[in-house]
Amino acid sequence: MPEAAFTHLVASREGLYVAGIAGCERRRDGLYFGATIRDGAAWVFETLDEDLHARTNRGRILRMTIDPATTGFGPAEVVADGLDNGCHQIDFIRGRLVVIDTYRQKLLVFREDFSDIDLHYPAGRADADAKDDPGYVHMNGIGGDGRELYVMLSHAGVQPARPSEVLRLDAQFNQVERFTLPGLMCHDLVVLEDGRLIANGSMGGFLIDRQGIIAQIDNLLTRGLSIGTDDVVIGSSTFGDRERRIAATGRLTFTGRDLALRARYDLPAAPTQIRRLDGRDLSIFDYRATIGN
Repeated sequence: MPEAAFTHLVASREGLYVAGIAGCERRRDGLYFGATIRDGAAWVFETLDEDLHARTNRGRILRMTIDPATTGFGPAEVVADGLDNGCHQIDFIRGRLVVIDTYRQKLLVFREDFSDIDLHYPAGRADADAKDDPGYVHMNGIGGDGRELYVMLSHAGVQPARPSEVLRLDAQFNQVERFTLPGLMCHDLVVLEDGRLIANGSMGGFLIDRQGIIAQIDNLLTRGLSIGTDDVVIGSSTFGDRERRIAATGRLTFTGRDLALRARYDLPAAPTQIRRLDGRDLSIFDYRATIGN
């Protein structure tokens, strides 16, 4: 298919894809989770160890320029390494890259020149590998509207029957509000132009807001959400225990903002993050700051 038809970056457990309504192509092998777009480049979290719980610290942040004519990636620049293998979503918040260190339950906030990292624990200190730690919440997503910042507390894997929660943070990454979502094992947080908060109600295949279910996307686990001016792309994946997830397959669903179906097709990999390649994406915090609220 023509490369110009690719509109979105899709991170997955089996590589980086570019995707559009007509199909997708894998552009880079590897195990990827968080992804965002800034200044014409893709920024992604990759781990070089398939055991996400291993204390080998083989996670890293890559930066790759995007050719707008071909949607091809330039050479990968390693911006940071030595990170925990289990980091999840990433995004730029007020010009600083923020990485969710999910299993160690902290936010890594890089200095603008990447010379150092500030650590924040908005949900309290906990560790996924500490047996039966009641404070562990599986913090896995971040989003906002350029002013308000939200963090997802999924409870996936530890309290899967407990509804997910969201933290609202101030500019210093301190908690100012905590509220419950009407969904289980949720992922992704996007704020619409009118302030409405949207998320993937993952267990059940739903798209939800704070009031309830908006739409049933499919019968898979919804994960990965991009919302543009006139499009929505939702990722889905099969679900299994930790040892089998590397082999999970997935799906992409393309809709309009009215959620009318435009396209849907299967992927050989499970999507973990989706972003518009041009960066014009309500899922990206700093993009919201540039368009006003």
